[in-house]
Amino acid sequence: DGRNDRLRPLGAGIGEIKDFSIYNRWGELVFSTRQNGIGWDGNKNGLPQPTGTYVWQVSATDYRGRPYFQKGIFTLIR
Repeated sequence: DGRNDRLRPLGAGIGEIKDFSIYNRWGELVFSTRQNGIGWDGNKNGLPQPTGTYVWQVSATDYRGRPYFQKGIFTLIR
């Protein structure tokens, strides 16, 4: 349906994204970017990743230049 097809950080109040990364349950990096608005489509090297829990983290600076870091988990459902 075209909804929720990519996981990406929302840049409200963010000046620059230094790193947005996603890891699988074994700690393997499956996606990383430094570009705002770019998100993960559930694939790694063109191969669909399995349904399961993944960890995301974002490191950035806000519009005042102060460091910002947040992390969380989500479930990929196919």
